[in-house]
Amino acid sequence: MLSDETLQALRALDTPTVSNAIESFGVRPRTMGHADARVRCMFPELGAAVGYAVTFTTSEYGSGEKRSHAARLRLYEAVERAPKPCLLVQQDTGPRPLSACFWGEMMANLFRRLGAEGVVLEGVVRDTEAMRAAGFKTWAAGVTPSRGDLRVVDVNVAVSVGGLSVLPGDLIHADPSGALVVPREVAAEVPAAARKVLAREAGMLSFIRSETFSVEELRKRYYS
Repeated sequence: MLSDETLQALRALDTPTVSNAIESFGVRPRTMGHADARVRCMFPELGAAVGYAVTFTTSEYGSGEKRSHAARLRLYEAVERAPKPCLLVQQDTGPRPLSACFWGEMMANLFRRLGAEGVVLEGVVRDTEAMRAAGFKTWAAGVTPSRGDLRVVDVNVAVSVGGLSVLPGDLIHADPSGALVVPREVAAEVPAAARKVLAREAGMLSFIRSETFSVEELRKRYYS
């Protein structure tokens, strides 16, 4: 578990800067660890989210399949017990992940009450104005008017959303640019690394905007 101070320092950073800071440790390829364009921020004005992942999978009921709320109740209990802050990460394994909808006004308010900050999924949501009003930070593929006929399949299992693999308890950082996993082994060091990234970027931006800018000088900076 990270200290509250570290969590607040991470929350103050934008997700692209966190991504650049993670790169400096060389713990994973640049092509891994982040969700792709299928997962977009639905409510940018709510700001960044940082939290430990509570993962779950969903699917639609099959024809004649018996209904059960057991797995859904396990999900509620998992969120209530999870270390805070926490974020839901949902993978829909059913045949129509862009039609079946778990998230809307009721679920946003319920999971906020259970202590979740928001959700990351590759599927769809509805009741977006009500979800925004609930302050439920959401990253999804889009919207739909109908809830379909969705059921919770499993809780706290490995999932994949937008090409991002997530395990239960992984630390998620997300903002209007998207979502990523902060590797556990470097998470506490990311804020300090991010400050170095920001200082380098500030120097480069100052140079780009200066009257002394030239491609030749730029070449020197790249190869120095």
